[in-house]
Amino acid sequence: MGVEITRRKFVEVTTSAAGVAIGAVFLGGCAQYASDAASGEAWENEQKGHMVNGAPKYQDAMNKASKIETAPDESEALAKFVVVSDTHLSLSYEPYIERVQNMFEDIAEFASDNDAIIVNGDITDSGYPEEYEKFAELAEASGFAYPDDFILVIGNHDQFDETEGAEATPNLTDLFRKQAGIADQVHPYYDRTINGVHIVALGPDSYPDDNWAHFGISDQEVTWMDDLLDADLDADKLTLVFMHEPLYMTVRQTDPGDFGHEWSLSDEDNENLHDCLKKHPNVIFFSGHTHAFPDTVQIDGDEPLYVGTGSVAYCIDDVTDDVEGAGEMDTYGSYGWEVTVWETCIRFRVRDFLAHEYSEQESAIYQF
Repeated sequence: MGVEITRRKFVEVTTSAAGVAIGAVFLGGCAQYASDAASGEAWENEQKGHMVNGAPKYQDAMNKASKIETAPDESEALAKFVVVSDTHLSLSYEPYIERVQNMFEDIAEFASDNDAIIVNGDITDSGYPEEYEKFAELAEASGFAYPDDFILVIGNHDQFDETEGAEATPNLTDLFRKQAGIADQVHPYYDRTINGVHIVALGPDSYPDDNWAHFGISDQEVTWMDDLLDADLDADKLTLVFMHEPLYMTVRQTDPGDFGHEWSLSDEDNENLHDCLKKHPNVIFFSGHTHAFPDTVQIDGDEPLYVGTGSVAYCIDDVTDDVEGAGEMDTYGSYGWEVTVWETCIRFRVRDFLAHEYSEQESAIYQF
């Protein structure tokens, strides 16, 4: 289950013209979880990976965490992540290729020493092997190893059907799981620990309306996550949870009628997942999908801290604008986060990849 990872060493891979073959270093996940959970002692031993000294230790519910003006010294940070989403790399649309290339070149300038680049879904536009290959090529051209330097979260556009419709829904996540290093498990959700920071990546394990564009999050997946969050909560540890689709009425563009509300989880799945998250005050929940400008949101009541992860391909600065990305490219931004974690706080800084600078529109430091 949870795997403790040292800096810049995530997945051992070999690449061939046909695709990517993943080494055995991380292979495991949900199937392994079932047997470990049943064995008791094995389950407890697996959890030690993210209960390590030096992990970020929260002191109050994250939705009530105090904002502070000054972060600790950079040298004392546990980990630094670049968090992006909705890169939508497509070989048939040059502007998206250019934006991904620009993103990697900018990351190489401002955060070349990052501990992971986390892509929160819609890595590709159609989930094709050649799109992943181009993504890898652009990453490596800027000095990053793919997928070693990445944590990948599946998006609706990444659900590739290798049978071309013969068996539509059962195989939609095959290629993604190979990319993420979890090819031997059935479902595309998993967890990792980097420098004491526990990361949970969610993904679809059902398709309620038999549609690749919609996610389904089963009771099994929620129970899997619930066990992980309970273990962290018992140890007073912070957990970063990533899912491409947002929850209703959280970050920008998720209110009724908004894209992130109408094109997300079903009402039942949204409520089920939301109820689980609300039990855990130690959670920060990251979502993409809306292409809205990145934001952090503290909601009253029993809630985690919510974070919208923006978009690299086209990010909508004005929420009244078209959300389909049909306008001229120069009307859209390209934004992501630099997220730095200390034992006592977490800092969010929006990065404007086109301007090659930090944006002053959104930034925050939350004290645990």
